[in-house]
Amino acid sequence: MTTLGALCYSSAIALVAGLIQPSLAANIYLDCSSVATGNGSESVPFNSLEKVNQAVLHAGDSLYIKAGTACTGILSPQGNGTQDRPIILTSYGDGPQPIINGSGAAEAVRLNNQDYWDISNIAVINPASSIAWRRGIAATSSDGTVHYGLYIHDVTVYNVAGETNKATQSDAYIASAGILVNGTENTSRYDDVQIYNNTVYDCGGGGIKVRVGQMDNRGKETHVYGNYISYVGGDGVVISYGEYPLIEKNVAGFLGHGKYPYTGGNFAGIWVLGCQDAVMRFNVVHDSLMSDIDSEAFDCDWGNEGTCTVEYNYSHDNAGGIFLNCDGCGTPGGARQIVRYNIFQNDCRMYSNGDGVQMDFYNNVIYCPEKEFEIAVPPHANLSNNIWVGTANSTLPTGGSIEWHANLFETVAMPVKTAGSTGDPRFIDPGTGKDSLDSVGGYKLHFGSPALGLGALIADNGGRDFWNNKVSSVKRPSIGAYNGRGL
Repeated sequence: MTTLGALCYSSAIALVAGLIQPSLAANIYLDCSSVATGNGSESVPFNSLEKVNQAVLHAGDSLYIKAGTACTGILSPQGNGTQDRPIILTSYGDGPQPIINGSGAAEAVRLNNQDYWDISNIAVINPASSIAWRRGIAATSSDGTVHYGLYIHDVTVYNVAGETNKATQSDAYIASAGILVNGTENTSRYDDVQIYNNTVYDCGGGGIKVRVGQMDNRGKETHVYGNYISYVGGDGVVISYGEYPLIEKNVAGFLGHGKYPYTGGNFAGIWVLGCQDAVMRFNVVHDSLMSDIDSEAFDCDWGNEGTCTVEYNYSHDNAGGIFLNCDGCGTPGGARQIVRYNIFQNDCRMYSNGDGVQMDFYNNVIYCPEKEFEIAVPPHANLSNNIWVGTANSTLPTGGSIEWHANLFETVAMPVKTAGSTGDPRFIDPGTGKDSLDSVGGYKLHFGSPALGLGALIADNGGRDFWNNKVSSVKRPSIGAYNGRGL
């Protein structure tokens, strides 16, 4: 081959290689403290949200906001990523998280019918002189198709003046939160939504609300975990219309309080609505204000199908108590409700509105030595292996198809003769739980406890206790949430 031919051949190879390689990612930079308009590069960044909102990002692109700065207005970037190459929205440089201030707009950060966005390391506020239909971060799927890949993590959302009265402004309340994902419109849907490691506080309407589809078109792979929610004027975490959604390792405290406190209607701590086989586990809910009826720590609401599982959680001092069965509050789903291996400290109330479900409530600790029980369960309920510490004047439900097996009662009277036994469970140090999962070691059992090894066998028991001790399928478990050796 001649030298000229070799050069031509090499050039052709290089051209083909260039055509089949993915395009290089583009980085856009925003510094709202900069005086110059800039071109979006790191050395000469954009200085306004308007400029950023005009740019169209593509798979693998990144939008960086300078740390320690504040931008006022709505951040509504354009473009779609892919599963392998999401669009990244995050901060750059040293300093505190950059702030996006919606200044009373409907939302401060908005995504609309977009795929594969990864949002992290920013702060979002949306204050106003009066409450209204308002969010911090809002992502919407509304064009009648499925949208994918929304990851919001390590973000701080606070001071959002959302609606706080569900009784008089229901639509506005439902749509108000620190973080809202809405895929309920026009047979749209959101799949692969992950909201994790965020801090949300002082937000009217609630903390994190994720609505990923409809009853007959449920969103897949919804995971809300590791978030810290406090002082929000409503719900802590809600997932609606998800298939196998998972809510885990969140802390929700002082719900109903805060800068924009609850003013009417109902809210609950962590709950699901219209879901298939939902699981709520390893969460903490504490110190919720009383709403009209609800304010329970956990809720399997209406329209849930399959199973609704509440396990390995800890709650304390919630005005509404332990748990809400609300299958009768809307379109019934009839999900079997499994509430197991939880610790409820000074949460003394359980409310049931729905007769078409089976409830299995077992191996829980309900510790209420100074407050009267208010326990209502569905007509079809099995309560087994629980430790009940109550007051002498408390009563527990009987009748219908309510079954009691192998429970242990201290002070409170047994509801029926076959319910179990009475006595001191010999906890290590009860009543000393604080606001974290690792603070409840006081509910482990002393050697010689009448609860050790005397529970009833439960099929499909989850295989572990609150502290990850094994629970056998063939050997009798202990009563309560602890299945280790006596201490």
